[in-house]
Amino acid sequence: MRQVYAPSQRPPRAAIARFACAGVAFLAAIQPAFGQGSTPEEASSPITLVEPTALPFSSGELAQALLARLFPSDDGTLPHVQVAPADAGGVTITVGVRSRLVTLAERSGPAAARVVALVIAELMTIDPDVAEQDEEDDEEDAGPEPRAGVVAKAPKIPQPAPLTIAAPAAEPPDAHTPLHLFLTGGLAKGIGSEELLAGIIDADVALPSPLGPEWLQLMPSAGWVYTPTRNAGSFREVSFSEAIVRVLGAADVGPLDVAAGPFLARYDLGGVASQGGFLFGAEALARWGTPLSRQTRLVVTARAHAYGNRLRVAFADGGTYATPRLEATIGVGLAWDSRS
Repeated sequence: MRQVYAPSQRPPRAAIARFACAGVAFLAAIQPAFGQGSTPEEASSPITLVEPTALPFSSGELAQALLARLFPSDDGTLPHVQVAPADAGGVTITVGVRSRLVTLAERSGPAAARVVALVIAELMTIDPDVAEQDEEDDEEDAGPEPRAGVVAKAPKIPQPAPLTIAAPAAEPPDAHTPLHLFLTGGLAKGIGSEELLAGIIDADVALPSPLGPEWLQLMPSAGWVYTPTRNAGSFREVSFSEAIVRVLGAADVGPLDVAAGPFLARYDLGGVASQGGFLFGAEALARWGTPLSRQTRLVVTARAHAYGNRLRVAFADGGTYATPRLEATIGVGLAWDSRS
């Protein structure tokens, strides 16, 4: 004779006791099913994945998600569970005679497996023994058998409403164009003794390239170079300033940002031989950074300039001054990233 719980005797966690089997048994039991059919061994497996290659998660990821939500129980029996792909990026989960449609949106991997594991646990909590006991209670409340010729109405057993669970949609990409701004200051020096040490300030803006591949960035850049007045009041007095514009192509190489491209500079030479003009050449850049906050980074930038032309001045006493042919610069500053 089957034991039946009276309403006051039902264990408060009867539903959990029915579905909470050993997690290790779940991990060993999951067997993906290829296609719609299954072998006798697959049919006896507690969980079947229909067309596993079409699902956005693997059997191992689902097993790990289930292990985090199920606890050991004395009852090792399990209803059969089937997970099958559905339209619009969803899956259909069937536990015994109950099923749910789960819409996963853009979720995949462990995130999708966690949503499916939650639904499997929810379906398993609908204990068939408790549902059957509710039905027997309703029959007892219906009173004695109706007289002949009278049709009795069958008691209504509440059924769970169809449930569609929508996982949170993935965050949309930024509506605005991502922007990376770099501002650095430092020193510049040519390789010759007649090329004086100068101070530099550089500003770079990195944008996605409109023509190149996704990894390539377009980096318009501007800089200012200044050499303070030397030998003031003498026949060797000289000062130098230079405004530079650049158009560089940039990319990420491991922890470094690298860039290269042409530049054009407008210079002003002061002192005994005052004059102005243009210099041109090419530049190579390497930049390393470390985060300071969500949107800012401390950056160190090294540049190498190769000039196509140069300015050289000879003083009356035999001294000389020249702009570099090859020049190296080092700068330290901040970067601001709009996508962070």
